[in-house]
Amino acid sequence: MINMFRSVPMYVWLIALGHGVTDLSPGALYVALPFLKAKLGLTYAEVSAIVMMQNITASLSQPFLGYFSDRRPRPWLMPAGCILCGVAMLGALVVNNYHLVLLCTALSGFGNAAFHPEAAKVVNRLSGSSVGKGVSLFSVWGSIGVAAGSMLMALLLSQDSGALLYSYILPFFVSGAALAYVAMNLSPSPGVGKGSLRHLTTSFDWSLISLLGMVAARATVSSGISAFVPLYYVSYLNGSTLYASSLLTVYMAAGAFGTMLGGIMSDKYGSKTVMVYSILPLTFLMYVFRFAEGIWPFLILGIVSILLTATFTSSLVLIQKMMPNNVGMASGLNLGFSVGLGTMGVLALGKVADIWGMPMIFDILAFLPMVALGLTGFIREPEKEERVRAQA
Repeated sequence: MINMFRSVPMYVWLIALGHGVTDLSPGALYVALPFLKAKLGLTYAEVSAIVMMQNITASLSQPFLGYFSDRRPRPWLMPAGCILCGVAMLGALVVNNYHLVLLCTALSGFGNAAFHPEAAKVVNRLSGSSVGKGVSLFSVWGSIGVAAGSMLMALLLSQDSGALLYSYILPFFVSGAALAYVAMNLSPSPGVGKGSLRHLTTSFDWSLISLLGMVAARATVSSGISAFVPLYYVSYLNGSTLYASSLLTVYMAAGAFGTMLGGIMSDKYGSKTVMVYSILPLTFLMYVFRFAEGIWPFLILGIVSILLTATFTSSLVLIQKMMPNNVGMASGLNLGFSVGLGTMGVLALGKVADIWGMPMIFDILAFLPMVALGLTGFIREPEKEERVRAQA
């Protein structure tokens, strides 16, 4: 698998590694919540507000930052966003005021949002004809970063020395320096000034809207599994916490393989084809998951994770093709806004669980892939349309 990425330019590797470091903070925040709750005596509502603050700034601001990046390339946003993300997260851990925690968390989310559209746009440009490989490498390091952030924060908080907590920002400064090197040595972009409002409005058609709807449905399923599988086994079935966490670990680990696979297969077969065949089995798999026993829940969740993350990479490749003059905003829409809508969908699923019970959640998670598959039917792949016109 590694040999397939040897043709990827060094700058893409550095940006992908920077993606992993930047995404340490979203993973670290969830582990830090009990620490913040105990330190400041917070209620569960106040703890939830911390998470919402990061999600709102990280998700909703990405399309706007991407649009301004399209108007004029700003590669300095990559190192600046990475460093801000880490420094602000550290600030949230060391300040002694709840409102300052909210401010630092918001700034960390904003730094995360500043990094992603510009970085995804540069990866798209530097990857050339192997954009699927470049995007999948970029995406998989983000997944690795989220998982590593949780482990890193758990390790730092388990130590008695508060001074050790400051070492959290070291990888951000190292990665920031590498990203600054990339930013200073990038050749001028041929797309300068192309990302106008006119180009943006012409890009929004039913095909693009259907793609964003599919991404939102997919993100709801993915976030729903992460949020409710542990609750289902521990709180509803009174099962083992270790068993539930093992299921989630398998689910997250398998996603790394799916992220790489989705990009490679998109280069070979086309993004829409990858999405259709990845979504097709999901309803059946999610339906039988609830009744599976033994090793089968692990196998089913692993396959579901691979299929879901394959659609993530292919949708990012496709939306960049659909918005060639607004690649930064396209990346922000896919990485931020639509995924943010999926996170809001999880809140709605929680209300469903309160009213109709936990099993209803999995019925909805099994139904949503059918919605995503229906929306995929309205998606047109620009590259294929151009090929058909050329042959005609």
